[in-house]
Amino acid sequence: MPIHDPQRLDGTALSYPREGILRSSEALSWQEVVVEQRYHPAGEYTHPASSSHLICVHQGPPILLEQVREGKLHTSMVPHRGLQIVPAGMESTWRHQVGADHFHLLLSPELIQWVAADLNQMRVEILDHFTLQDSRIEHIGLALLTELAEGGPSGRLYAESLSIALAAHLLQAYSSTPRPLPEIARGLSTPLLRKIVSLIEDRLAEDLGLGDLATEVGLSPSHFATLFQQATGLPPHRYILQRRLERAQWFLRSTPLSSGEIAAAVGFYDQSHLVRQMRRFLGVTPKYLRDHLT
Repeated sequence: MPIHDPQRLDGTALSYPREGILRSSEALSWQEVVVEQRYHPAGEYTHPASSSHLICVHQGPPILLEQVREGKLHTSMVPHRGLQIVPAGMESTWRHQVGADHFHLLLSPELIQWVAADLNQMRVEILDHFTLQDSRIEHIGLALLTELAEGGPSGRLYAESLSIALAAHLLQAYSSTPRPLPEIARGLSTPLLRKIVSLIEDRLAEDLGLGDLATEVGLSPSHFATLFQQATGLPPHRYILQRRLERAQWFLRSTPLSSGEIAAAVGFYDQSHLVRQMRRFLGVTPKYLRDHLT
C-alpha cells in the first residue's frame, strides 16, 4: 500500500506525525467543543464510549468503511465529506482497508442541554447515524477546523458561537426532539443590553467567552447568543471584533502607540493578528490608517 501523506486544508503536506491526532483544539481555551484533525492507517480501531457526542467528517477520497456499534455491523462506501454521528456513551469499532483522513467534532452533553433548554426541550437524545452528508455540519466543521489550523486567532467566543450553531442543528435534524422547535420569545431588555455592552467595553482586551457574558445576565450561553444577535444584529463574536477594530482606529488616530501595543490593548493576539483583521474587514493596514487619519 502506498504511503499516505496527510494534507493541510490548502492541500499541501502536513509536517505532523502520520498517524493519530494531527491537530487538536485541546490546547486552546474553547469550551464545550473539541476539534481534532486525524489520520489513521488501514486497520481496525476501537473508540471507547465517550462522554461527548462525536461527529466524524471524512476528508479523503471515498472509502469503504465497516463499523460495529452496539453489536450491529454497518458497511458503506463513505464519500468525501461523508459524516458519522456517534452519541455520547456509545462504543464503536471502525475498520478500513486504506488510510483515512478525517476530523472529529466532539460536543459536550452540557452544550446540547443548554441549547435544548433554551428551546423548551428538556429531554433530548442525539441519534446515531452511520453515514450521511450534511452541508451545514460540513461548513461549521470546516470553519472550526480552519480556526484550529490558524491557532485560534478569532478567540474562544467565535468557536463557542459556531459550536452552539452546530448543537442547534443536531437537535433539529438528528435528535429525538419533536420538530419544529419553538422559538425563543423573550428579548434582551435595554438595561441588560447596556450592562453587556459596558462589560465588553471594559474587558475588550480579554479573550471573553459566551459563558462570561451570559452569566452577567443570568442566561445560558446559547440563549444569550440568540438574544444578543436579535438586539444588535450581530453575533457576539462579530460585535466584539467590530468594537476592537473601532477602538484600534481610535488609538491609531489619537495616540503614538505602536501597532503591537494597540493590538494588545484592544484584544488581538499580536500585531500580525491586528493587521490581518484590518485587511480582511477594512481593506487597509494600521499603517495606512495612521498615515491617513492623523
